[in-house]
Amino acid sequence: MLKKLLMLSVCITIGVFFTSLAFTQDDPSTTDPTKIENAPDESMTEVKDDVKTVEPAKIVSDTSGQQSTPASDAKAFFDGKTIFVNPKVLFKLTTTDDLAIEKIEYKLDDAAPVVYENPFSISPEGYHTIKYYGTDKAGNIEAEKTYNVAVDNTGPAIVVTTDSPVKKIGETIYYQKNVLFSVNTSDALSGVNKVEYSTDGANYQEYAAPFSIPATGDINLKVRAIDNVNNLTEQFSFRVLDDAGNEVEMKDVAIRMATDETAPTVEIKPDKEIKKIEGWNVASTDVKYTVEAKDDGSGVAAILYRVDGKGEFIPYKSEIQFLNNGKHQIDARALDKAGNISGITSYTVYVDILPPVSNIETVD
Repeated sequence: MLKKLLMLSVCITIGVFFTSLAFTQDDPSTTDPTKIENAPDESMTEVKDDVKTVEPAKIVSDTSGQQSTPASDAKAFFDGKTIFVNPKVLFKLTTTDDLAIEKIEYKLDDAAPVVYENPFSISPEGYHTIKYYGTDKAGNIEAEKTYNVAVDNTGPAIVVTTDSPVKKIGETIYYQKNVLFSVNTSDALSGVNKVEYSTDGANYQEYAAPFSIPATGDINLKVRAIDNVNNLTEQFSFRVLDDAGNEVEMKDVAIRMATDETAPTVEIKPDKEIKKIEGWNVASTDVKYTVEAKDDGSGVAAILYRVDGKGEFIPYKSEIQFLNNGKHQIDARALDKAGNISGITSYTVYVDILPPVSNIETVD
């Protein structure tokens, strides 16, 4: 009988010893993202009610107001240093023991430990730490393990710039065919994976370098970017100049633009009927001349003129009048709001204020 009791005691001691040696747990370490389990369905994407989550101390995402669409499917990304996940990703803990497992416990950031029951996800954006350990039925507790992960809920920020000003005239944005568009993206967490753009609002191509848009009428510019855990951004920032020349920032998912490659037309008109004498426009000193410009696109920005070919062109403000006898010429041109400048329109007139000089002589 004593021998049997002695043998039983030895067996229990050996069992406890090997339990403490053989207790193992799948170790999704900070350099192995393959141990993360993707969510099989929507019912598995919430952390259990008894898990206390704490906002992380370090949140690096600064979206500056851009709107992005969170990933619809679970995805993890490892950049060689950090594991990034979206909120759809589930974390699964498993353990083995040579005798019997009692429980696995874990804690998220500074929260109290809870007993693990089902795969869980993490919602707050930023860097998190999961600490976990197993306990067997003999009371042996595993040394606490640590898993670091960053949750990324936000798509990239997108800013579109141009190498020369694009102007917003009324409700229309005008661009010139030689302007180059650049797409600048940034993502504070997992990083940018792909950037695409469309000029017709339907067909996308991958952005690789600054691009120009052919002057083919109305353009519907769209840009989208996706990060490495599948968060999508379609809204982008775009800066234009308004009628007053002030820079205005626009934020939208699509910006319609039009090209204006046609300069204004210019006309010089006298306010009275001009006589045609010997091929000349002949006028008196009381005639006043008006310079008018018309532009069917972006509109007239300025009219410039000069008189008798002297000096530089100056802004036209009021009617022009000639008080001196002789030949005079008005040269005028106009600039539209898209930057197109017309050729020179000229009007020549002869002001005749001198009466004839008559002589009398005898004829033999």
